Amino acid sequence: MLKIDAHNHMGIRHGARQTGAELVAKIDAVGVDKAVMFPFVEGNFTNDPIKEAFDQFPDRLIPFCAVNPWQPDAAAEVRRCVVDWGFKGLKLHPALNGFHLSDPGLCDPLFRVAEELGIPIIVHGASDLYNAPPEFALMAARFPKVNLLMAHMGFFWSVDQAIGFSAEYPNLYLEVSRAPIFEIRTAVERLGPEKVIWGTDSPFVDYEWEFRKMERATADAKGYDLIMGGNIARLLGL
Repeated sequence: MLKIDAHNHMGIRHGARQTGAELVAKIDAVGVDKAVMFPFVEGNFTNDPIKEAFDQFPDRLIPFCAVNPWQPDAAAEVRRCVVDWGFKGLKLHPALNGFHLSDPGLCDPLFRVAEELGIPIIVHGASDLYNAPPEFALMAARFPKVNLLMAHMGFFWSVDQAIGFSAEYPNLYLEVSRAPIFEIRTAVERLGPEKVIWGTDSPFVDYEWEFRKMERATADAKGYDLIMGGNIARLLGL
């Protein structure tokens, strides 16, 4: 089974940077096969660094675009990245870009494009106002054909809510980057490994620690394989 990291940032911004080569070195060091990558989303970001890294490492890095829905060309940019550049998904960050995930005027056009193109959407999903678990529930219900990943699984205060909504909606998955292993184990026990997806949130983490902690996520070898790559591989058609 492929091991795939579902959450990594690429490019350069104030206080952080990561190149394609640096990310590949990190996944090589721990024996991971592939990594999903998308831009840092602060300020005036573009998807160009993702294309450049994908062109350099097409067999190791999986490109997702990111957009700010306040930009009038956001839906067109998603389409361009997927159709013209071969990107595989979309990243949104409501807390940083200042919008409610469930805002119909801003986000429905992006979800409609994702549904049409058959791509998943990963969204920052910590316990913040703009992207708390109820926001995900509204969108999972509104777009049942769009596979939606809640990054950070509602950590810190909303993990139980996140687990409950993931159980209710078949298309809502919990991505566990930077979440403690107790909360991850709880999600696996309540939902089964089929609804839990591993990611790291590099470069903001100790990469080896984020990988090694998952050894404690479940004692079931098949479940571990699903969490560590099988689930995201299925959603991406790999």
